[in-house]
Amino acid sequence: MATQPSSAWWDQQLPNDVRALGFVGFAVDQVERLAPLLPDESELSGAVRAACIESFWVNVRLLAEFLVKGTDSRDWRSGDFVSGWSSVDLEAKKRLLDAWTLASRHVMHLSKDRTPPHLPDVAPVSDELYMQVARDCRTIYDEFDAARERTAERS
Repeated sequence: MATQPSSAWWDQQLPNDVRALGFVGFAVDQVERLAPLLPDESELSGAVRAACIESFWVNVRLLAEFLVKGTDSRDWRSGDFVSGWSSVDLEAKKRLLDAWTLASRHVMHLSKDRTPPHLPDVAPVSDELYMQVARDCRTIYDEFDAARERTAERS
């Protein structure tokens, strides 16, 4: 029976920064693939659709923190890969920050905004918003990835 490579071997093949970028790329793919499945008229069952919506927003929040918002030094940030990088698409950046707020209030935390006193105050997320958020994630990620590749070529 063949032996499996050691953890040290895997660490050399997939260093932690490479794995982190893999998670970021996966999050972008998830957001893009989930967005078309989320409309109210979706054929997904209630529980499956709810899980897809939550996955969408969790991945959006991850991308917003990595690409535009930043977090503390315990988390990976775009600046860890491209020093001083910031998206030049200010409109997409603002929308992604707004999406971070929405995800934080309505998925990640049981905020009081999630349970307002009057149910009509809860605005449903439109199909177009899902698609716009997915486009913004892809646009800013592609911008970051191009900058990262240019930085790697100079190294």
